[in-house]
Amino acid sequence: MKPQKRLVDPFYFPGNPVGCLLIHGFSGSPSEMRYLGERLAALGWTVLGIRLSGHGTTPEEMANTRWEDWVSDAEAGVTELRKTCSKVIGMGLSMGGLLALHLATLDLVDGLVSMNSPMLLADRRTRYVRLIRPFRKFVTKPKPPITAQVPSDSRVTQLKPERFVYDKIPIDSLISLNKAIHKVRRELKHIKCPALLMQSRKDFTVDSASVQMIRKYIQACEPEVLYWEHSGHILTLGTERDEVVLKVHEFLQRYNKFL
Repeated sequence: MKPQKRLVDPFYFPGNPVGCLLIHGFSGSPSEMRYLGERLAALGWTVLGIRLSGHGTTPEEMANTRWEDWVSDAEAGVTELRKTCSKVIGMGLSMGGLLALHLATLDLVDGLVSMNSPMLLADRRTRYVRLIRPFRKFVTKPKPPITAQVPSDSRVTQLKPERFVYDKIPIDSLISLNKAIHKVRRELKHIKCPALLMQSRKDFTVDSASVQMIRKYIQACEPEVLYWEHSGHILTLGTERDEVVLKVHEFLQRYNKFL
């Protein structure tokens, strides 16, 4: 079944001279970031939500992509926003947050918002996925409790899904992600821009210790750290998503005069 175009298509909303680059997660799609993007745009910020290579199509297409491809996509997003914006803020969920951190280590963005970005994955089996590579090309993606992912007070029904994500993961792409986590961790000391770090307490994908690791390794600035008590891994679509929008907006307002 083909996904709805609205769930997988990139999106752009023009606004003020501060551009927000929204980056979705591993095996996900722009649908994870659209709610945040629409709300930020309504508050006046310029927003670009990109689709990473191999995402929003099929797992088989994703199997042909690696970290280097996703980095190129993120860098292209920065370039696009620079055409109309004087400042660019990288904002990412999960691997999207890892990409935002990577952009910051290269001094390509003027600020960053990291949401549930991995330094450690919760499922320890992912560390040994290379061992099964000779025998399998994909692994089934575990499903966390739906209550940790979908707003209990949401009026969106199952007939109108908010997110498109693969149900299986290419092993080669996962191996590439594991390598990238270690690479970005070594680079964090180079980050100097303002940073907002968020972590969900009910995240079953990323080890919650990750946010403190990021905070520790970022030595040149003092990042703000926020924990979310009732949200799962997909923080941008969880029960506290409206509060997330507000905190991101406040972060942008607070640092806009310095950006």
